[in-house]
Amino acid sequence: MTSLFESTVPQPEPADHRAFAGELFGRARETAELLRLLADPTVPGVLLHGLPGSGKTRLASAVAEQYRAAGTATGTPCPASLLTVDQIEPDEYPELLTRCASSGAKLLATGRLPSTGADVAYRVDPLAVPVDWSPIDLDAFCRIPSVQVFTAARQAWSPCFTVTARNQQAVGRICVELRGLPGALVVAARVAALEGIGTVLTALGGAGGDGAAGGRIPGGGVAPCAAPAGPPAGRAARRPAGRGGPLVADEARLLSCTPLFVGGFGPEALRAVSGITPSAFPAALEALLGRQSLTLEDRPSGRLAGAAETRLHVPFDGLPEARPADGRFTVPMLRHARYYARLAAGAGRRLAAGDQPTALLALRVEEANLRLAVNTLTGHGLTAEALDLMEQLLAHARLVGLGPAWTDRDAALLGSTSATGERARVRLALIRAEARLLDGDHESATVLLDETEAASAESDRCRTTPDAPSTAARLLRLRGLTGFDRDPARTLAALTRAAELLREADHEPAALRVELEAALAELRLGRTGPGSALADKVLTAARHRGDALLAGTALLHLGLLAAADGDPSASRAHYVEGLAQLRPLGAVATLGALVGLAANPLRPAPARATDAARLLGSFYPARAGIPGDPADPDLATARLLPGIRRRLTEDEFTHALATGAATALPDLLCSLGEPDSAGTPPKRKLTNRQFQVSLLVADGLSNHQIARRLGISEWTVVNHLREAMRRLQCSSRVGVAGWVHRSGRRPGPAHGAKRGWYDDPFEAS
Repeated sequence: MTSLFESTVPQPEPADHRAFAGELFGRARETAELLRLLADPTVPGVLLHGLPGSGKTRLASAVAEQYRAAGTATGTPCPASLLTVDQIEPDEYPELLTRCASSGAKLLATGRLPSTGADVAYRVDPLAVPVDWSPIDLDAFCRIPSVQVFTAARQAWSPCFTVTARNQQAVGRICVELRGLPGALVVAARVAALEGIGTVLTALGGAGGDGAAGGRIPGGGVAPCAAPAGPPAGRAARRPAGRGGPLVADEARLLSCTPLFVGGFGPEALRAVSGITPSAFPAALEALLGRQSLTLEDRPSGRLAGAAETRLHVPFDGLPEARPADGRFTVPMLRHARYYARLAAGAGRRLAAGDQPTALLALRVEEANLRLAVNTLTGHGLTAEALDLMEQLLAHARLVGLGPAWTDRDAALLGSTSATGERARVRLALIRAEARLLDGDHESATVLLDETEAASAESDRCRTTPDAPSTAARLLRLRGLTGFDRDPARTLAALTRAAELLREADHEPAALRVELEAALAELRLGRTGPGSALADKVLTAARHRGDALLAGTALLHLGLLAAADGDPSASRAHYVEGLAQLRPLGAVATLGALVGLAANPLRPAPARATDAARLLGSFYPARAGIPGDPADPDLATARLLPGIRRRLTEDEFTHALATGAATALPDLLCSLGEPDSAGTPPKRKLTNRQFQVSLLVADGLSNHQIARRLGISEWTVVNHLREAMRRLQCSSRVGVAGWVHRSGRRPGPAHGAKRGWYDDPFEAS
């Protein structure tokens, strides 16, 4: 057998060929099929083709070795000699195939494009990538072929490297972002070994070790909008010269816009950003695809009218260079930002109108480009447009249970004292406050709401604007969500009034969602009847509107209320029906509704993060029954892991995940409505000293003053207060004070001076 590898186009040596010298990961099926084809006497040759970096050369080499070894092992010669040729041009293949057939040899060739003269053209697809992941299933994650390739390539540079629960998020996102292309994974592994895995994520549009996409940088700010390379010196400009001569004007114009995108893009987006006429666009795009300067894959992309079934990518060949800061890209950057702002606005309208699957898909797959658009708009001082886009993305984040990562950027706010500037400050403060609330940071949300009220009080002009009712409603709602521990009755009144104002502003879907929050407030007050009536009202309205997402969420609330009311069979029935309603919308929407319920600010603080982690653990194995495309990983569980992990210790997080994984999802949901989780706590024992400290906290005394009053050390006060907060499921001194006021119990003016308070523990009811 003859083995000949000759490249018609000079190619650089792989960045780390040692990673491929051993096992061929994830190619058992392809290897068997190719060996069967080569053993067939009627097949004169096979042409392997596919995307750049898909591993065609490595697969051909492995198949050739096994083809030769098969004859050696049996002691018989191979059926025919085998000629292997790498990187063959389509017009060269027919002639070479004829020559091989005349000499009785077989041909195994690789090429990026199929040839019309190929007897058998075999497409080599990328390796399988993780559709989702969880630390509880780390072994299965490490067996995914793309993860195996990245790990092997990384170990060639760093032999001690292993995939752990801490770096799983980053490794998974790299494999997904590089779409399982072995060549790109090897390059990424080399860069990760030399410059750190965070550098790779940043180059791919991710955010350091967290792996969550976005433009976050270590200082707490947001990365500048100028990130990918410009075309003259960037990654795309190095590819076109290989085939077909120089670029024409339209091709160069298209290629110059590709670095503006993150994580791929749709054809419609590229045409809109480039400004090329619709008649000239198809020919220019086809030419770039023929040169392999761009690749077109069967992955979804967002478009203004919904979602498309194809997505364009620039082949990954390392870190992009910095874009020249000469203003040449200002116009296409703004086109990019405004295109995605229109896309988000259209998706928001479709969500409200009931066309939810395509809207949710478009927002999910374009998440990185949407965040980049926010940065671009704020960086160019277009505050109003940036805030409009932020509000659209915040509404989406609320639906999928994911806090946005771009709300710290307020440096570009208008500094004028005009009504427009004041409105911008109020809007941004409301956006940031709700983002903090989604992240579980009530204290920061309260501070931002104070800023909002202060900005509103500076001028009466903010109250006369057309959007004043909806602004007032948002402020009332957020004040209610953050102030429940202080004054539950006032929270309920605020939520009720917020729903009325939203209806006056013709925001019916938002009003219905606020009413679901009011139902949870009723539950926390122990009034399951009114809460169930509210949730049932929302369910009826959602069904009438054809809003499957809201109907499923309302059913989940009814299940929680039924469990708290002591009716487990009704609770389970509501949960099962709610999951059936949500399942067609996909895993992201389903899990978002579940986590949104478990981590709702109106539920007890200690239970929120723990229950959310338990839900992630239970949902991960149950997601197999939810429709999804393996070629389009949604990362439903993985995208929520970092945010929830931050709220718990590592032991608490791991235990909650494991507990959830051992519990069926409907059973776990029923447990959320039990008194300990629903916020209608059973009688808890507070020692008399803990109760005395709680009373003095409610009177506004500091720890030092309490210590002097009771004749104990300040550290003892801290310990008593911490234990009281744990037993009462409060997250702050404000929560303890609110519980005291609700309990109606007082020991008298001396606050525990009488000896009788030390006799028996106090029952908190």
